[in-house]
Amino acid sequence: MTTLLAIDASTSACSVALMHEGQVYEDFRMLPRAHTRFLLPMVDEMLAAHSLPLAQMDALVFTAGPGSFTGLRVAIATVQGLAFAAELPVVPVSTLAAMAQFYAEREGVAEGAMILPALDARMDEVYFGRYQYRDGVVAPLNADQLLPPEQVDNTAAGAAGIGDGWTYAERFGDAPPATVCQTILPSAAAALQLAKPDVLAGKVLPAEQAQPVYLRESVAWKKQ
Repeated sequence: MTTLLAIDASTSACSVALMHEGQVYEDFRMLPRAHTRFLLPMVDEMLAAHSLPLAQMDALVFTAGPGSFTGLRVAIATVQGLAFAAELPVVPVSTLAAMAQFYAEREGVAEGAMILPALDARMDEVYFGRYQYRDGVVAPLNADQLLPPEQVDNTAAGAAGIGDGWTYAERFGDAPPATVCQTILPSAAAALQLAKPDVLAGKVLPAEQAQPVYLRESVAWKKQ
């Protein structure tokens, strides 16, 4: 069976998940501005709890963004360090996809359901995606985008809007979906489910190719 370790540090939450012998285990914590201190110890604790060496993983999975610039850099550095040490490949997963997958699994959505994840990107913009649930996983209907709220196309019959980006819903182009849940965050366990098909298909990357997906061209900006 496939054995995978996943990490997510792309928002104020931080999570580590393990897939082993058909089971998924997750440590999910709200750790705003504390990812650097806790992420690696969480990995160590997860592996120790199941008496597994890092080298036994088939691949390392990580949410690549979009999301917090600092969190993404911490995640990339952690994944690359672990992958180089154990000579493991890596698999990136969209942060917005991980949000959509988490919601789909939690709510037991119907086949074909539309999920519209949105994250507050600050600077009066949102990260926005359109996903559809099919055969147990969500798939993107278009590339994740960075948009001002007024340019968000949230038209989708029966869709669910998720994530804190929906605080801008009144400025989106159309009426919001009937279901909106602003508290949904990405999850390492959800990332595992999305990455597993790629691992089985051999669609993995060497550690040096692990890169964050920022979407915003300038990632360095100063708070006023």
